[in-house]
Amino acid sequence: MNGRSHPDILDELFRGEQGSGPVSGLEELEALIRVCLPKAAPCNKAKLLPLKRRQANSKRKTTHYLREDVFDGLTQAKDILLRLLPEGSKSKASKSNLVNHAVNQLLREIEEKGLDGPLVKSILGKIE
Repeated sequence: MNGRSHPDILDELFRGEQGSGPVSGLEELEALIRVCLPKAAPCNKAKLLPLKRRQANSKRKTTHYLREDVFDGLTQAKDILLRLLPEGSKSKASKSNLVNHAVNQLLREIEEKGLDGPLVKSILGKIE
């Protein structure tokens, strides 16, 4: 120990200079720490968070096979729209956007008319 009137316990601990006996005041320090610590709230099981609705602009890459004539029609529709749309709106004429509109139109028709819609009848007619 050094010759100070109040020994630096932390310094002695870091330097390894403490004696073989227990450090005086250690029990009081531990008791003070325990008293000052906030009481731990009982932890409940984590609640499941509700699923968030996907944002309208979220995308997922996917691959679907189209007949060649359908693919050519999609390309032709894109090219026609690119010529017709004003300069600021040309990004709306992507193949992905055209497919999104077609699928949304089909879903809207199914919701409104059920099996009686012309698109659904056309699809079912080709299946049967």
